[in-house]
Amino acid sequence: MFAAAHPSVHHRFNEGPFIRGTHVDKSVKFGLHPKYESPDPNMDHMTVQDTCRGNGAALQTEMSPVLEASHVAKRYGAVVALHDASFSLQHKEVHGLVGDNGAGKSTFLKILSGVVAADAGTIAVDGQTIHMRGPQDAMDAGIETVYQDLALVDTMTAYQNVYLGREELSRNPVKRWLNLVDDRLMRRRAAEVLSSLAVRIPSDNVPVKSMSGGQRQCLAIARALLWGRRIVILDEPTAALGVRETEQVLEVIRDLRKHDVSVIVVSHNMQQLMSIADRVTVMRLGRTIATRSVRETEIPEIVGLITGAIPGDLREERTAEPATP
Repeated sequence: MFAAAHPSVHHRFNEGPFIRGTHVDKSVKFGLHPKYESPDPNMDHMTVQDTCRGNGAALQTEMSPVLEASHVAKRYGAVVALHDASFSLQHKEVHGLVGDNGAGKSTFLKILSGVVAADAGTIAVDGQTIHMRGPQDAMDAGIETVYQDLALVDTMTAYQNVYLGREELSRNPVKRWLNLVDDRLMRRRAAEVLSSLAVRIPSDNVPVKSMSGGQRQCLAIARALLWGRRIVILDEPTAALGVRETEQVLEVIRDLRKHDVSVIVVSHNMQQLMSIADRVTVMRLGRTIATRSVRETEIPEIVGLITGAIPGDLREERTAEPATP
């Protein structure tokens, strides 16, 4: 089989980085927690200090937001789609984003995904401000978006969809020169990540069109995990799914925490969202008006914030202020 495109593969497996005084286990894949070997007791004093300093930096990273958007604004001519939208996603957090139709959720997600450029505001990943010029910038920053249409090709198999556009070329020099892909390697690695998420599909070698809606959704999520994404955005992941399929998808979302992944979930189903999310941010009229911890709120309060029956945390008068170009 020939690769759909010849660009260099952006992600390589089994090339674990080295930290001074400690070695990252090369067997760790798919964005899982790094496992560090015990430092050598004979290593010099400076190496011990460096190792401790590195551990402190890792702890600080987990405490700081993995993604932070501040005062994001977007206009379409005279229409203000977003005004003063701010959002913070913590390490290994499932964060819900809710709002009525026209609240600005879709525009906000497109900006976070790099599909649309913001007119104002900043977006930072791990404390570093990034400039989104396109979807590739978001993917390079570790952000993957799973849209409602899933972007799967029905006539292709599970593993082919997982590697779609990012095929692994054969390691054989002749086959690589002919732009041939390594089907066996892709099939094996796709099966590994599906197994790690406990995704049940008939076979990784059957066409996607023979799978259920829940299996397709799980496959799209697994694709994001395989490529080492640290932030996954899910747009209505349980829309049009049956009860059993919905529970399968929700279980996969919960399991993403174990793989060091932070998740943004956009959903209109409050009951499902409250069962998987840690926090919920409410949008209204192009603004983020409130963020609530799931443990400290109830569905009626979230619904009241969405409809306007309950005022948000910010003054309502600011809703009508124009966006800064």
